[in-house]
Amino acid sequence: MMKKTFLVFCLLASFICMRAQNKMKPKVMVVPEEAYCINTGLNKTDGQGNIVPDYQAALCDDNLLDVINTFENLMAGYGFELTNLKETLNSLAEEESLDAVLKAKDGGLVVEDDLDKVSRIAGADILVKISPKISNYGPERMLELRVSSIDCASKKALQSFGPIAKTSAGSVSMLLKAAVTDNIETFAGGLSRHFETMRAKGREGTLVIKIANTCPLNLESDVEYNGERGELADLIAMWVEDNAVGGAYTGGKTSPVSMKLEQVRIPLQGKASFGRVKALSMEDFVKTGLTNLLSNYGISVSTHAVGIGKVYLTLGKL
Repeated sequence: MMKKTFLVFCLLASFICMRAQNKMKPKVMVVPEEAYCINTGLNKTDGQGNIVPDYQAALCDDNLLDVINTFENLMAGYGFELTNLKETLNSLAEEESLDAVLKAKDGGLVVEDDLDKVSRIAGADILVKISPKISNYGPERMLELRVSSIDCASKKALQSFGPIAKTSAGSVSMLLKAAVTDNIETFAGGLSRHFETMRAKGREGTLVIKIANTCPLNLESDVEYNGERGELADLIAMWVEDNAVGGAYTGGKTSPVSMKLEQVRIPLQGKASFGRVKALSMEDFVKTGLTNLLSNYGISVSTHAVGIGKVYLTLGKL
């Protein structure tokens, strides 16, 4: 009797776990489209003289903020977890920290080009971009709307709809809801299917490795592992192949001091410290074993994450 009760308990626990996994939804962030910000004057000039979106300024636009908040609520209604752009911006450090050049842990200089400008958005699986143009239309208001989305890790385009136009004498939020009525269910369903594909095939990301001038080895240095010898680059590629979902990745060594692996498929979840299970970013993925492996060769690893899907590893002296 006790054995039967225990078996029923195990089956019930397994069922609950499966139900919880099936209900997993991607974390979504809603932001104004880049072109919208630039074309409406919600922009600034970066250090290279390029005109880029100014998201802080954009969120001071009450109509735009209302559209973002309303769209977030609509997505939440379909079970998505939302991460708010305004709260994220408030929590970020000064912009100069986003443009910092990578350094090895021992302070050595990094043999590499300056980092590309990193995204302000971190921790989201999917980025939803909206372009809402609101204007007066007689006694009513008109909303012209375009919506698109990308996978934050791979930067690949996902679902989109619009442009669509709607007029109403109601509030901006009412206008938006009326505008997306015919499209939001298909849009949300497409994002959910994309996330299910990621659960099966892994999250797609990029790993960039640079060698500091203090590193005791370069990527062409001869190393030994389990009685076999090869280049340091081969050792890194072997670890990625052994730990990526299906061993999937492309790319490799580009020079003795540079290596880039793309389309690396990593699990959505993995073990963290103290046996916890957590969502994995590309930075988390390399910390599950690669950093420890390299430490056996006197190499320190400094990581710099760009969103959830890209990480720069700077190899220095341990």
